Amino acid sequence: MERIIGRGLTIIFFALIVFMGPPLLAQPEKIVLDLSKISGEITRPEVIFLHNRHMESDLSCKDCHHVYENGKNVLDESQLEEGNQGIHCSACHGRKSRLNLKEAYHHQCIGCHTKKKTGPRYCGECHIRNK
Repeated sequence: MERIIGRGLTIIFFALIVFMGPPLLAQPEKIVLDLSKISGEITRPEVIFLHNRHMESDLSCKDCHHVYENGKNVLDESQLEEGNQGIHCSACHGRKSRLNLKEAYHHQCIGCHTKKKTGPRYCGECHIRNK
C-alpha cells in the first residue's frame, strides 16, 4: 500500500513539473527595457527589469500584463509565453496609441511602486547610468 501511495505522489509531482513548469519559467530573469530601440529617443539609460523578483512578490500576472475590453482585463494567461511577440507591451503601446510605450511603462511601474510604497520611484533608481 505504501508503495502505491509513493508511486502516486511521484507521478503527481512530475505531472506538476510538466504542466506548471513552463508558465513559471515564461520569462528570463532579466528583461531589458530599452525605448531607444523603438523610438530612437535616448534620454535615459535602459531599465533592467527583474521579472522573477516581481513574480516572487504578491503580484499576479494580470497585475502587470493586460488586455482590456470594456474596462475588464480579459487576458488569457496561457498566452504569457516567452517568444510570444503579441504579449509585449510594444504590441499595443506604439507611437500612435492612446498611451505610448514610455507612458505605459511609467504609468504601470511608477504607479504600482507608488501605490505599494515599495521599490524604486525616482528616475535614477530604474534608469541607472553606467559608471
